[in-house]
Amino acid sequence: MTRRLADLDQASLDCMRLVARRAGVRTNQGTLRQRTEIQIIIREAMRAVLPPEDPRRDPAYPFNQE
Repeated sequence: MTRRLADLDQASLDCMRLVARRAGVRTNQGTLRQRTEIQIIIREAMRAVLPPEDPRRDPAYPFNQE
């Protein structure tokens, strides 16, 4: 059985919520784009510091797994 890796999308979503709350970005339709951009930036920063052999470095992960 393969070991389950932490989901970068969920981790970045959790971080985005924290960052948005601390920055005072309200949750509404008008700020959806800002919040999405924050999440993407956080996810890509997480991906950038992963070890080279980590399969989550591939942007297609988890869809590139068998």
